[in-house]
Amino acid sequence: SAEILVRIQRHKKGGPFGEIKAILDPRAFHYQSAWVAMRIGGEPTSRTEALWRHPGVIYGCERDHELNVWFFIAAPLDHDLELHVRCLEKLAGAEETLFLPVQKVFKGADFLSSLDSETFQTMHERFEKQQKTDLPELDPGEIEIIRQLQEPFPLTDTPYQEIASKIGITEAQVLELTRSLAGKGCLKRIGSSLKHAGVAVGVKTLVLWQVPEEKLDRTGLEIAGFREVLYADRRPAHPEFPYSLYTMIRTETTSELEPVMCRIQERIGKWPYRVLETLRELKKEKIKYFPKGLDEWRRVHCHAVETAFH
Repeated sequence: SAEILVRIQRHKKGGPFGEIKAILDPRAFHYQSAWVAMRIGGEPTSRTEALWRHPGVIYGCERDHELNVWFFIAAPLDHDLELHVRCLEKLAGAEETLFLPVQKVFKGADFLSSLDSETFQTMHERFEKQQKTDLPELDPGEIEIIRQLQEPFPLTDTPYQEIASKIGITEAQVLELTRSLAGKGCLKRIGSSLKHAGVAVGVKTLVLWQVPEEKLDRTGLEIAGFREVLYADRRPAHPEFPYSLYTMIRTETTSELEPVMCRIQERIGKWPYRVLETLRELKKEKIKYFPKGLDEWRRVHCHAVETAFH
């Protein structure tokens, strides 16, 4: 084991290894997620602290639009995700809020990883409200192991013993729970990730399209065929925000976006679109599945809007 640890450290310093970590598959979790757009008056950074304190909000930014604050929120399926959003709406004093869960994906894995694959592991965004699923049930012990496996993996002779000591169980129990998670498809493996090559990523731009309902699926498949389109999905349209096709487009420079848009319109038609520029990022961190503070946050805050919402 000592020789293995030396090799790992050598490969991390001068070789292709990134961090040693658990490779989880969130598709096997009871998890749901959505984007939220808010209109918040005044200086956004002074009124949005309540949003960033939520344990399930992992990304937030200010965009060049009347709906100026956008954030991504995720929670286990036994939470009412929209109730969390309505509570945040009240805490932030938002003048308008749009709840924007994914409805259909035409290209890519999820919006968040297409935005920044270096920071966000693919999670396959999903929203299911009060629906039974055929996903495996997870007991409290397995959820605790998921929490621990998201921490840096101990590079010692006895890593599972170190995990066991943190949560007050035996090493044998840790191994049993870890095998159970692997059997349920929640854990792919524990190993090294590869360091990303220094490839220029270009400019990524969020472009929203207003497409008629009856043409939306066909248009989504057409637009997914462009190599510049990293991601494309369908989300709810609203009278005040009539865009339902969301695309992330990558170009080498900002000036190259317009020619790409012209080529896309030649194929899909001259549908109205809106380029949403990100003015600044307000929160950005990797997702933590089943964070311990989430249940407490719900207990403290959600009662204020729960009765009226239901």
